[in-house]
Amino acid sequence: MCMLEYSFTWHGKDRACLAAQAPAIGTLRPCPDQSVDWDATQNLFIEGDNLEVLKLLQKPYHKRVKMIYIDPPYNTGNEFVYPDDIAHADWLNMMYPRLKLARNLLRDDGVIFISIDDHEFANLRKLCDEVYGEESFCGVFIWEKKKKPSFLNVNMGSVTEYIVCFAKNRAKSPPFAAGSVKDGKKYPFNNAGNGIQTLTFPAGVVRFNCGDQVVVAQDMSEGNIRTELLDDVEIVNGRNAGAFRLRGEWRYSQRKLDEFVEQGAEIVISKVPFRPNYVNRRGEVKKTSNLLSYRTNGVPTNEDATQEIRDLFGADVMSYPKPSGLMKYLVRAVTTDDDIVMDFFAGSGSTAHGVLLQNGEDGCNRRYVLVQLPQPLNRDEAQSRPAFEFCQAHGLRPTIAEIGKERIRRVAKKIQSEQGQEAAGLDLGFRVFMLDSGNVGPLSQ
Repeated sequence: MCMLEYSFTWHGKDRACLAAQAPAIGTLRPCPDQSVDWDATQNLFIEGDNLEVLKLLQKPYHKRVKMIYIDPPYNTGNEFVYPDDIAHADWLNMMYPRLKLARNLLRDDGVIFISIDDHEFANLRKLCDEVYGEESFCGVFIWEKKKKPSFLNVNMGSVTEYIVCFAKNRAKSPPFAAGSVKDGKKYPFNNAGNGIQTLTFPAGVVRFNCGDQVVVAQDMSEGNIRTELLDDVEIVNGRNAGAFRLRGEWRYSQRKLDEFVEQGAEIVISKVPFRPNYVNRRGEVKKTSNLLSYRTNGVPTNEDATQEIRDLFGADVMSYPKPSGLMKYLVRAVTTDDDIVMDFFAGSGSTAHGVLLQNGEDGCNRRYVLVQLPQPLNRDEAQSRPAFEFCQAHGLRPTIAEIGKERIRRVAKKIQSEQGQEAAGLDLGFRVFMLDSGNVGPLSQ
């Protein structure tokens, strides 16, 4: 028998591995004059090669980022402002070290979302399987990016793109929330037909809806519900004074019960015979579906994103931007409070836009870290000419990074105008840093 070992490899993979391990050769130079609210803000916009920047962020942001979203070049061969027509091996060599370094920045419960189309979807899945592990694969969102199909494909018209999602540690990653349902829903431990096992309930963790008493060990089975109390239970002030064991057909394992106890969850037994219930006091998470469209969950399209840019700038300064509503949906699904969101292919700043919108909606203080190469805009190319002319008219350097920073400034002003005093507590500023070869000093936080 021929024994073959599967491995995912490509020309230049060894060099890509070395690129991830090589030390950073630059520093980050602060640019207060380009920033907004430098002294108070915790948001960052970093200009420079994202590979070098990711290396510089390894220490200050190690295991601190809750969500990463990137929209890398798709390798389509179309004419993009980005170099979007590189060979498969070159694309993999570009992506591998960046994904490797990005993983180090994620919290243990962190996730990464990666937009991609058909051209590199298969390679991206295999690449992420290697970097993050197959067991960390969360799923693939199918995003309806346009209302009418493109017939550039000779076989079928395309209206969708993919957003591939991997977790740092899937066991620690909570469900992706589309919303929450009523608080206090009960979940029974008993589940007829499951295998028989014994659960140990530690002292004081079960709330009993009955007076003080001692319930002696006994068979509590009724009908198809099998439950046997293996120990006497003394109930004092509505709680079990000591640990006790129940044998039965359970929905939850001992490990899951221990998790409930560690999290401070409430376990309730109303009466004899014992039928334990887990009570979710934080509200049950309504999981999002993997279909993202305006019809199913209000997620906008590329056409909406183009109009959004046009409304902000008065011109089509960015080709194929992602809508802020898509970013907002992903941000809401996995982040809260003061979580950090990162995008190291920042483009026009859609991710920051989505973070600011969601903060404005729920009052949280999420922070963003954007990284964007100061890619020059070419006035001779039809797609980048409007952006070049906009920058020239407003005294900005003609680069994609300048478009991104200006978008955030305009979004912040729009939020302030629309929300007035309610926007006072929001962090609408950002600090600008530039990748520099000089000895500037460490990144301030």
